[in-house]
Amino acid sequence: MKTILLILGKETNEFAKGNYNQSLFTIAVETLKAGYEVLTTIVEDSYDVPEEIAKFKQADAVIFQYPVYWFMMPASLKRYMDDVYAYGEFFAFSGGEYASGGLMKGKKFMLSTTWNAPLEVFNNNNPNSFFAGRSVEELLLPMRKSQEYCGLEELPHFSCHNIIKNPQFESDKDRYIRHLTRVFLDPSF
Repeated sequence: MKTILLILGKETNEFAKGNYNQSLFTIAVETLKAGYEVLTTIVEDSYDVPEEIAKFKQADAVIFQYPVYWFMMPASLKRYMDDVYAYGEFFAFSGGEYASGGLMKGKKFMLSTTWNAPLEVFNNNNPNSFFAGRSVEELLLPMRKSQEYCGLEELPHFSCHNIIKNPQFESDKDRYIRHLTRVFLDPSF
């Protein structure tokens, strides 16, 4: 049986309780346990670095679930990566082309993000809009490239939008289950 690692990178605070991300994380665990051994990490609950490295080595795929704060990942998720993505475990200098020393080759990753930005501000072909017509994937480039640097292969990502001003959790839940099923439970994975 294949193994999947789900990492919850939410931060609970007075303004943002993290319920949306926690719920999506739980949905992923419940949906994927039918076809995978599921490993989990909730970053804000603390973690053991050697154990996390072992989880990555065991996993065939990794899903990062997190809110986008100020157009970046939460500080605790960045700290997790700084702590866990160790030289000699995740990457090494190969002497070849830049970024060719990833040690997690053969593994895949997916980002599942929540945004307060509404969906229509992305991919809108308006160079004068806030994101200048960029896609979610373009804005997530640093996180995507961090995984690629370590050798992980990118899967189709998932995002929920306008979650504070106009949450649509039931439709997001249904979309997420369909996405997870298509990406991970389809026999081609």
